[in-house]
Amino acid sequence: MAGVFRDVINSVFEPGVNRGVLVVMNGAFAGLFAILGYLVIVTRFNVHVCALTVIAALLFASIQWFVIETAAAAQKSQDSQQQQQQQQQQQQQPAPARPKKKKL
Repeated sequence: MAGVFRDVINSVFEPGVNRGVLVVMNGAFAGLFAILGYLVIVTRFNVHVCALTVIAALLFASIQWFVIETAAAAQKSQDSQQQQQQQQQQQQQPAPARPKKKKL
């Protein structure tokens, strides 16, 4: 558990979102959904509580989608950078020497 909180604190100094932040965020949303579920039952499906539950679910889904797309874009960018580096290395290598023709 200490590793998760250490990841959250260290994420302040790193670009992007690391695993610890996602674990804490998903835990917070789980708590939110538990409370909203309880309130929906206690208030006998009050329209306002149901609306808040739907809004929270949409927020959770949009955040998850954004994190997945950001990771996919970062992976794609990393792959394209590796391809560019490989192409540059191939261009820098000298062409193989042609065999000399023997004079008759």
